Amino acid sequence: MHAPVRVGQTYGPDDIEVLLVHRPRYDDWSWPKGKAEINEPLLAAGVREVEEETGVLVQMHAPLMTQRYRLGSGQTKEVHYWIGVPVRHGGVERSRIPIVPATPKEIDTTRWMTAPHARKMLTRRGDKRLLDDVVARAQTGTLVTQTLAIVRHGAAITRNQWIGTEAARPLNRTGGVQALDLVDIFSALGVTRLLSSPWTRCRASLEPYATVANLGLVTAEELTEDSTRRDPYAASEVIRRLLQRPAEPVVVCGHRPVLPAMMEPIRQISSNQMARELPSEDPFLRTAELMVSHVAYPSENNGQPQIVSIEYHRTIKRV
Repeated sequence: MHAPVRVGQTYGPDDIEVLLVHRPRYDDWSWPKGKAEINEPLLAAGVREVEEETGVLVQMHAPLMTQRYRLGSGQTKEVHYWIGVPVRHGGVERSRIPIVPATPKEIDTTRWMTAPHARKMLTRRGDKRLLDDVVARAQTGTLVTQTLAIVRHGAAITRNQWIGTEAARPLNRTGGVQALDLVDIFSALGVTRLLSSPWTRCRASLEPYATVANLGLVTAEELTEDSTRRDPYAASEVIRRLLQRPAEPVVVCGHRPVLPAMMEPIRQISSNQMARELPSEDPFLRTAELMVSHVAYPSENNGQPQIVSIEYHRTIKRV
């Protein structure tokens, strides 16, 4: 998407623009795409490849269909796609690592065009099916969504190794690496709001991104384990408030025992099929794993929130 779009707004095929690339090696028009590097999360690979091939910084919204096809070697290739919109927040831009642009031998032309024009230009049928998916979402007001990511804090020093208070128990070495790795995932989602339990291991999981993106880190006592023991619904109310109306992408960091309460408001506005994608047993999420809910507010649903997609992303430990 090129021009700014509103969450919940419906658009016709001529109202949206998509960005295509021309590859001289194949003489075809296609979507920007590429391969993930070693230890690179798919989301981070997606935004990097788009920037390399087009020069446009994007942030990811809901995933589109995954394409699978057989190569000449007999191997099956799997390509993941997301709806992306240009980054318009300086903090997200600052969090990106500089890239090396694709050479003219790889990509010689990039072009924004309306959906009907793009359908004529796209070479492959699979790419046209992706475009049809985008248009269908635009017409139902579910094209651009609010991103609400729940993340479990990174790996922490175990309770029997720690002599301080539970609130002050810190991340261990692996957790520190995970916190750094989360930066690329948060950036790819265009996160501009950070909410955390005030306990040390949760804050430390978000602080690297808060620093590089120059964002404030807000804490909520309701997200602590102590609060959940006193009031099992306290954390649910925090998430419910975030779901009331569309806003900028947000990450909420909590503890393993608090995760079920954090996920319950999402379950309540999910279809039966979508609810089955929610974790139902301990540990719910692994350390530094995100459950990303893409929330639409379509006018045909009176602007009430509905979950259009749930996906999971995690860091790749290097220690």
